[in-house]
Amino acid sequence: MDLLDVKTINEAVNLQVKVMEEIPLKKKILLETKNSLGYILASDLVSRDDLPSFRKSTMDGYAIKYKDSQGASDTIPTILRIVEEIEMGFEPKCRIENGEASKIYTGGMLPEGADSVIPIEFTEKFSNDLISINKPIVFMDNVIDIGEDSSKGDLYQRSGKIIDPETIAMAASLGYDKIEAYDKINCKIISTGDEILPVSSELYPAKTRDINSYMLYSLLNSMGINVVSMKHLKDDKEIIRKELLEDIDLIIVSGSSSKGKKDFIPFIAKDLEPGLIYHGISIKPGKPTSLSLNNKTIILGLPGNPISAYTVFKCVFQKAYNRYYNIEDSLKIKCRLVRNIHAKSAKTLIQLVDIERREDELIAIPIFGFSNNISLLKKVRGYILIDEYSEGLRENEYVWVSLIK
Repeated sequence: MDLLDVKTINEAVNLQVKVMEEIPLKKKILLETKNSLGYILASDLVSRDDLPSFRKSTMDGYAIKYKDSQGASDTIPTILRIVEEIEMGFEPKCRIENGEASKIYTGGMLPEGADSVIPIEFTEKFSNDLISINKPIVFMDNVIDIGEDSSKGDLYQRSGKIIDPETIAMAASLGYDKIEAYDKINCKIISTGDEILPVSSELYPAKTRDINSYMLYSLLNSMGINVVSMKHLKDDKEIIRKELLEDIDLIIVSGSSSKGKKDFIPFIAKDLEPGLIYHGISIKPGKPTSLSLNNKTIILGLPGNPISAYTVFKCVFQKAYNRYYNIEDSLKIKCRLVRNIHAKSAKTLIQLVDIERREDELIAIPIFGFSNNISLLKKVRGYILIDEYSEGLRENEYVWVSLIK
């Protein structure tokens, strides 16, 4: 067999990025801000104004000169004359002079001359136009100044952000009714194997439910990728070949990528144009992974075992995808390892871990099990990459954990 020309994990990521750049996949579109959720931001969100554009009260009370409150107490209150009630959404009409106050509400605009807001609970109104103050306040108390949130030209969000509700809120506050984004790439998911059953099926010997399609569907959607179809195919070379010829941005196949007699993906890919990019990554789990290209369709062949498929997807495919779109990688945190991890396979070990806080430090707990045990995912909080030349990690050693969730 002349396949399994194994690449390192970095080579696999770099090759995928190169393929994506050569196609290329980035297509900018203009979306209504309210409809942009889940897309990738294609240009920076920059403040067009000073925000707020006026001095704004943070509470209900009275706009005053702060010096008028100095020395005020319950026994010796300060008396001020009310000159105006400022309605929400309207500019004040009166300037505040010494000994004066204007009634104001949360979010209201401070009048000229005022430099602070005294909360209504620190006051008592004893006639139509007089209040007493029983506590002192300081300069700019309970006031948001012009540009305090942001100044014109400030960067709010860099391109490469997957647009979430918070990004939409920021864009709206900045006056963006439309957002420039990258159009979503279209993907087809194929699961292969005579042993695979629909998820609604009753289990019987030698069969397993189609876990990978559902797992990949949700992972892809969370990344801003549009899944147009999910299919299960029997281990039939010609049926699989026909499905790989579809003109679409991305096809992800779980199973049929190893070196067994029914693992057809790498053999089919050799006849495509330009064809097989690599077959095999020097990692554990996930070695039997392949990347191919049919014209402008990327074909990613993942292992059939769910944990292997999940691990390769997160550590290879998603890493390359994030790099291509300038999406920020997941955070890494330093944790203390609670037990030894042996690594003697001459491959980069991707070790899934749980994370706990114990007293004043974070603890990484290795998760061990077979790669078809989907229950392992309920514990996964991150992973550690252990170099192929390393013999492993020792108990109580501090390690960097890439967060998954």
